Amino acid sequence: MGREALIRAATDADIEAIAANPRPADVAELWSCGRSTPASAMRFGLRHGTHTWTGEVDGVPVCMFGAVPASLIGRIGVPWMVGAAELDQHHIALIRRSRGAVRAMRSVYDVLANRVDARNCAAIRWLRWCGFTVSDVPEIHGPDRLPFYRFELRSD
Repeated sequence: MGREALIRAATDADIEAIAANPRPADVAELWSCGRSTPASAMRFGLRHGTHTWTGEVDGVPVCMFGAVPASLIGRIGVPWMVGAAELDQHHIALIRRSRGAVRAMRSVYDVLANRVDARNCAAIRWLRWCGFTVSDVPEIHGPDRLPFYRFELRSD
């Protein structure tokens, strides 16, 4: 029997649920990128995002994602995602539903762009599946000076 997966509007309660057992790859990426934690990143995204969703499986939040504006002017959004460790077990169920969320972000932003830790292979695969272009050449980024790939998606 299949799992019940859905994407819905994010809430403050989702932050605690996901941050209680975050994906190690997300913890490493957030820390090496800017000394952030999963909880602080999700709080920022929920407070400042134009779009913030939670992916849940069988009623359990397993990821939060969305986009925040890059600045007060222009139509550039910064997409982000933080997952719980359980996301890796249920990613297929949610991936199929994520394209609609990406379309919603594209309706507000002309460009969606950010960086992804070169070590975060699962995130890179998801970004490509959603239609993002991921650079083949890493850039050194963050206080730990680790390789990150730029990714973007431009509206038609």
